[in-house]
Amino acid sequence: MSTSVLFDQSQGVRRAVDNQDFMAVILVGYGENLYPFNQGTNVVSKALLPIGNVPIINSVVDWVFAAGLRDVLIIVPPSFYNAVAEHVTEHYSMATHPRARIDIKRTSEGEKDDDDESSEANSKAGGRDGTARLLRRFKNWIRTDFVLLPCDLSPPSSLPLTSILDKHRSSPDAVLTSVFYEPPESVKDGEEKVLVAVDKKSDELLLIQPLESLGDDLELRMALINSHPTLSLTTRLSDAHIYVLRRTVLDLLSTRRTKDLDSMREQVIPWLNKGGWQKGLGRRWAPILNPPRKDPFAAALARSTTTNPSSSPYSTLSPGSSPSSEHAALPPTTPASSGSRSGSQDDSMLNSMIIDPEEDVKASTRKDVVGWKCKVIICAPTTPATPATAQASNSASGQNQGKGQKGKAVVPEVEPDYLIRANSLAGYWELNRRFLKSLSLNGMNGTSKMVMPKQNQASVEDATGSTPAISPQSQISPDSLIGEGTRVAERASIKKCIIGRHCNIGKGAKLTGCVLWDFVTVEENARIENTIICSNGRIGEKSQTKDCEFGTGFEAKPGAILKGEKLVAGQEA
Repeated sequence: MSTSVLFDQSQGVRRAVDNQDFMAVILVGYGENLYPFNQGTNVVSKALLPIGNVPIINSVVDWVFAAGLRDVLIIVPPSFYNAVAEHVTEHYSMATHPRARIDIKRTSEGEKDDDDESSEANSKAGGRDGTARLLRRFKNWIRTDFVLLPCDLSPPSSLPLTSILDKHRSSPDAVLTSVFYEPPESVKDGEEKVLVAVDKKSDELLLIQPLESLGDDLELRMALINSHPTLSLTTRLSDAHIYVLRRTVLDLLSTRRTKDLDSMREQVIPWLNKGGWQKGLGRRWAPILNPPRKDPFAAALARSTTTNPSSSPYSTLSPGSSPSSEHAALPPTTPASSGSRSGSQDDSMLNSMIIDPEEDVKASTRKDVVGWKCKVIICAPTTPATPATAQASNSASGQNQGKGQKGKAVVPEVEPDYLIRANSLAGYWELNRRFLKSLSLNGMNGTSKMVMPKQNQASVEDATGSTPAISPQSQISPDSLIGEGTRVAERASIKKCIIGRHCNIGKGAKLTGCVLWDFVTVEENARIENTIICSNGRIGEKSQTKDCEFGTGFEAKPGAILKGEKLVAGQEA
């Protein structure tokens, strides 16, 4: 991001104008791998899945704002638009984020496609547009280079978005910078298995291929091996779907028919990877990804009477070094041959490295040089230092000095900090489990602010002031979270649970390791263990559930015994 100062002649004052070199594009999907959360009536958008009673999209938007970006485009399916727009507008208003510019669009609001009839027929048939097609539709809303993000991302503290953007900025020839990560063991089975080829010396992404599409033999092109003899192949990494892209990638998408575009991950990203090392493909796409443009510095210096252009640091323009410059009109996919200038004159220009200000700046002048690269960042888990750890270490050090080696402090176990996505049940479970773990660590350090008062503290009354919302005779562990407006009856037991807003926990109910969304009712003497209950669910009296996931509005009958079930409203085990 750069800030320039312009002079306003009408007011006679200087005003600052922010020129953002990146904007964020957040895509909200349907959550295909989140059954039973994605089925039934009143389904909650994947962007609003609660992690510790806070929608997951908050972590993505906060991550973007922490990097200094303020232009955000959120593309949402029409069925989820109202809920997502209401939430984002409420939590990121002009009062709390006065400099933020958040634009929320329905997927149907983009530019009309060339294949309107086929697109409308696909929509009526219940089809869903791929991410590449959506970006093509909204290309006029994306004015700069951009970072493409999923709505279900929980990044680790060791991976600020600024580090990813700076990686892209430091590589002028990069059209793509992507993030791959090592998922935790509990999530690996739910992640897509892919084969990834990277060059660790140059930090280049060379190949992505799903394992299910591979046969018995793996074939690699000699062009790839010759250009990157030290490439590494691995199946341990997963795609975070974090892509920093040059704006001209949208121009490349514009040269393709809409019906031929589908997924960025499965289609466009492999295109760019292949074009980064395959010379023929690279030369064919170079005029689009590195469009010709004038060099404003060279043009100004050419008119100078005191400066020698050849001695100026601005006498050359590296590819992609001016992301805010205007893009030229789309050239044909196959570049036209230049016959107006002789070869000797071109060679002279190349050898002197002086740019003719009246001549278009070419991104790649040598036939054997590809004009772009695809960079990669590998996010490995790190073990963060916590205040509790530091306090215990200092205590242990003091005891050892005073009593030799006899004194030993109990240091709480700190788990590695992973990048995790809530795009599967395993990922969603893991994010909530880690949230509860953080409550436990904060509680040991006395810094927890999110756990409701224990039973020996003053009870909280409801809006009428007549009945305690949380009974003094209930038991709530310190590593549990209770949402506002929730009522907990006497002799109820809640351990290691996240309870949403306005829930009702009946007398004698016992909950262990559960996640309850808003407006859930648990009747008297019910037993629930390791279960997720979506909004407006009801668990009947004296029922027993273990290791289950229940969709929105599901009701378990009194006395029911359920184990390992995934059910939606209206279903019975």
